[in-house]
Amino acid sequence: MAFSYLQSCSSSNLVVYQQDHDHDKDQLNLPTGYRFSPRNHELVLNYLVNKILGQKLPANIITTIDLYQYDPPQLPISEFKYGKLNEAYFFNEREYIPSKGLAKRRTKSGYWKATGRDTQIFYGKTVVGFKKILIFYWGRAPDGKRSPWIMHEFRVNPSLIPPNSLDNNTITTKVGKHVVCKIHYKESKEDNKPSKPKRSKKIPQIPEETKN
Repeated sequence: MAFSYLQSCSSSNLVVYQQDHDHDKDQLNLPTGYRFSPRNHELVLNYLVNKILGQKLPANIITTIDLYQYDPPQLPISEFKYGKLNEAYFFNEREYIPSKGLAKRRTKSGYWKATGRDTQIFYGKTVVGFKKILIFYWGRAPDGKRSPWIMHEFRVNPSLIPPNSLDNNTITTKVGKHVVCKIHYKESKEDNKPSKPKRSKKIPQIPEETKN
């Protein structure tokens, strides 16, 4: 039995929606007025950790794509029909620039820039992960033009992964590279028309690893 965290649009209380069908084959059929709205620790514990360990997810609604191959307006934001308007969740595998040891943040027409320090994500008194906030800029640094696109990038605290799993090099690599991202378009009076969300073309998902 799988569970998905949902939130009523008319209430701030978190509820649990019970899913009876096979989450790998079917998508959620949500009651009217409910949306996918996990808290930060739920996103890390129930989705990212399971993704890293190759376990079943509570719901098969977060796709895996290479975020940095596309500018924000090209992302299939409108196809994520379970969340808030102009908001979507994606799994991403971070790539690093060997010479700098930094994560790749550039796209075809701009770049994502981190704002401030990472914040810790707690579940009780335990730090289960970290959140980084990034803003998209058109052009190239340091002369880029700020856009209304914002990304929250979540990564797991490595100490949360069972020690025996870390003996597997594949799992260790995933801990360092796999993140789950929430991307949304923040409406403002200075919206640039070219960067507003549009119905985009289908973007190929990264195929899941072949299971032995």
